Amino acid sequence: MDHELTQAQLRELETDLQGLQTSLQDLLAATESGSQPVKLRDNAGRLSRMDEMHNQSILLANRNVTSNRLRQVIAAISRIKTDAFGYCSSCDELIAFNRLKAYPEATMCLTCKSASETTQSH
Repeated sequence: MDHELTQAQLRELETDLQGLQTSLQDLLAATESGSQPVKLRDNAGRLSRMDEMHNQSILLANRNVTSNRLRQVIAAISRIKTDAFGYCSSCDELIAFNRLKAYPEATMCLTCKSASETTQSH
């Protein structure tokens, strides 16, 4: 079993999470205007309107992914404050520090995450 996360590692991960939270919030704010419904324009042809609608659908999908990740980041910050951070939600083992550095909002260790993805793909 891995060793417990040190206080320095927890502070580092909390700083990472707070920076990620800010970045995600900034991204959502920057893309807010593009998520509004596509307006009819006097001289816009059918294809350019379809292109705008297609681009908007991609933007909305990306905003949805960003919003979901932001929720996960906020939940991870809450877990740090309650000492529940860094433990796998499936097996209760410690999540490796390197995994948390790469994906600080992770809720599963690599073994359980791989197993859940394998199960979902069948």
